[in-house]
Amino acid sequence: MKIFKAEQWNIEVLLPLFEHYRLANGMTENPDRTLTFLTNRIRFNESLFFIAVDSQDEAVGFIQLYPRLSSLQLQRYWQLTDIYVVNCSLQTEIYTALISKAKDFVLYTQSNRLVAELGQAQRELLEQEGFKLNPKKSLFELTL
Repeated sequence: MKIFKAEQWNIEVLLPLFEHYRLANGMTENPDRTLTFLTNRIRFNESLFFIAVDSQDEAVGFIQLYPRLSSLQLQRYWQLTDIYVVNCSLQTEIYTALISKAKDFVLYTQSNRLVAELGQAQRELLEQEGFKLNPKKSLFELTL
């Protein structure tokens, strides 16, 4: 498995995976609008994606991070907004690898905090990866 940062030329790899993610979360299929969304996020550096591909170069998962700034802490932190892995035998390992890649990236950018506002289904995964629920904000936080 390889995990890499998505660039404009990788959108054709990310698009079907992102559409599957949207469908799995009750949204209707809309590839044109999804393409515009992904293109703009990447082009304008509003968020970044890491894509996991298997040994046959098939996309099997992604994680999306948005940069945030804390005026009080005078530093950038990152928000994990989306993570998705196709249903396969290595699903847990791929989730873990994507979160590990996100952690490495957060540290690489000289930040020390990653927050996640994910659903109840991902709670156990986040807690296994060291995230703690902040009851005041109803989001998970990880200090690195």
